[in-house]
Amino acid sequence: MSLFRRRKTEAPAIDDDAARVRLLDAAVSVLGRDAGAPLGTVARRAQVDDETARRLFPTRHALVEATVVRGATRIAGAAFLDDGEPREQIAMLIGRVWQDQAPVLPLTRLGARGPYRRSVERALAPLRATLREAIALAAERGDVRADISPAAVSWLVEQAVIDVIEAADAQALAGADPLQLAMTQALCAAGIGWGDATDVAIAARARLADVDSRRD
Repeated sequence: MSLFRRRKTEAPAIDDDAARVRLLDAAVSVLGRDAGAPLGTVARRAQVDDETARRLFPTRHALVEATVVRGATRIAGAAFLDDGEPREQIAMLIGRVWQDQAPVLPLTRLGARGPYRRSVERALAPLRATLREAIALAAERGDVRADISPAAVSWLVEQAVIDVIEAADAQALAGADPLQLAMTQALCAAGIGWGDATDVAIAARARLADVDSRRD
């Protein structure tokens, strides 16, 4: 019999608020790569014991919903329209969201099409209002379709972007540039011809790249 027993290593105690933040941060990292990962995997990544994790998020559904809603709320709060003509404003808005979500597409897809969609849509309300504003301006100029309301056009744009998210997550784009494709498809859904949409998307992509280079 050994005179010494190996003591079980335990994570230092943290309060519930800190544990919740750690679990949500870990969920982005884990579920952003594997949308089907279990709650226990997220808890281990967060260094939060299973008992605390299950007390804060009794089900995996609760954790995923809280994660995608937190992300949607953050994105919506940061939404704005860049300078420029409305079509480019639409492309830039879509491009910024795409850049933000590109590293975690499996999680984004869950929020866009999964059982959390209604909660995510409510959280995205400010972003959707900003998109409708740009579409309404473009419609007044005759740059996008005006046969249906800006709200309806905005919905079509949103669905087009979600389609690209699904295709990119499934690795079905055959070498296409997902960022540019998302912007192009969004503009096409708004009623812009493919050629013009591509030109606007290329210009918007160049602007985004310039902003990124200045940050570096």
